[in-house]
Amino acid sequence: MRYNNIVPVLFILLLGCEKEIEVTSIDQIPGTWRWESTCGGDVDYTCVNASKENYATIEFRSNGVYVEKHMDTIYLQTNYSILKSDDMFGTLVLENPPASRPLTIINNGLIIQRGSYEDNYTKIK
Repeated sequence: MRYNNIVPVLFILLLGCEKEIEVTSIDQIPGTWRWESTCGGDVDYTCVNASKENYATIEFRSNGVYVEKHMDTIYLQTNYSILKSDDMFGTLVLENPPASRPLTIINNGLIIQRGSYEDNYTKIK
């Protein structure tokens, strides 16, 4: 039998799997989040999904700094605070430019509302 070929394949498969980070509360927001999609619209409902060519992350640092990156380039860096309504709902308050955005933790993900659009994120760190 060819067990020698199976071991490297299993090793590569195990290394390539990302472990999902369980998020059940607004209190677990600090960390890095990967953008998955943006859906919504005033008239026509549309969705844009992340891809290898179009990706973004947001980082909520423990020192109160918010960093949003698009394709690894800093798009926005500002101070933030989170006003907690309950374990699942809150408001993200950005300092500069001033913005207030509703937040929801649901199905192990983060949803940030921007007007009539919802940005969906998965925690990666």
